[in-house]
Amino acid sequence: MFGIRFIKVAPTDYVIHSKNGSVVREGAGLAFFYYAPTSSIVVVPMGSNDLPFVFHEVTADFQAVTVQGQMTWRVSDPKRLASLMDFSVHPDRRYVSDDPKKLGDRLIQAAQILTHDIIGVMTLREALVRSSEVSEKVLMALRSSATVEALGVEVMAFSVV
Repeated sequence: MFGIRFIKVAPTDYVIHSKNGSVVREGAGLAFFYYAPTSSIVVVPMGSNDLPFVFHEVTADFQAVTVQGQMTWRVSDPKRLASLMDFSVHPDRRYVSDDPKKLGDRLIQAAQILTHDIIGVMTLREALVRSSEVSEKVLMALRSSATVEALGVEVMAFSVV
């Protein structure tokens, strides 16, 4: 009624309420009323996410392999991520853009590039028997990746099946 809205976010969601371009309040798990015509609401989920993947790579001996597994990640710096991607929501809590869906794609692309570099110097036999080593190397590389750090994301686990 008259543009006054209420929002309540889960403890695993970080909300930023901006009014006329300046931040009014921010934090995890907040609940508050706001005036919709002059407010912008950004909701960044901070809970852990599991992201399955399948890559097709080529080994050093020119053999095609399919790398399948799962990456577990979470947002560690929601303000940084919100400054790079659009996580604003409509009053009905739908995201304004599709940036939240693109975040997983960006992480998978970073992982695929690193996996390509590691698998590309192994023979087919090495790639098949050293999957745990591949997982460990990719995880370490993702944790130190400038791209992942710039997004404000923490990769918690990376496993190759």
